Amino acid sequence: MPKDTTYCILDIETTGFEPEDSDIVELFVLKVKCDSITDEFYSLFKPKHNINNSEIHGITNSMVRNSPTFEEKGHEIIKFLNNSVLIGHNINNFDLKFLNYNLENKLINKTIDTLLLSRSKLQNKVPNHKLKTIAEYFDITPPTHSARDDVMTTFGIYKKLISIQ
Repeated sequence: MPKDTTYCILDIETTGFEPEDSDIVELFVLKVKCDSITDEFYSLFKPKHNINNSEIHGITNSMVRNSPTFEEKGHEIIKFLNNSVLIGHNINNFDLKFLNYNLENKLINKTIDTLLLSRSKLQNKVPNHKLKTIAEYFDITPPTHSARDDVMTTFGIYKKLISIQ
């Protein structure tokens, strides 16, 4: 890919596994161009329903009480992502599914899924292709289920994976 391509590495935290009955409660996006971080977007979101899985991501109902809803930030998110290439771990089957379910306009950006990249580059060198496992393999700070931490881990993993010939 051209060196001057803009990438947005992103991660969301949610109240469940399916967008139809769950809400996005956190989004972090790191914008990168020419290997330099150029911008970032971060927000917590107040969900429609109570958060019942705080033990996973550490986000509680009281933490998001005064946060905007995802819908209130939708246009800002679309504008931020613009025509960038979206990068995430399992982005195609999870993050993008949630984002497109909740955004007014569907994202049609090109994506790079580090889960698929790991499967093709590392194959059976790791027992599985979970973010934590790959981070340990590359000796990168492991993910914590905080959107910001997971994005930083994903970015590190992405750089390692694309350097493999």
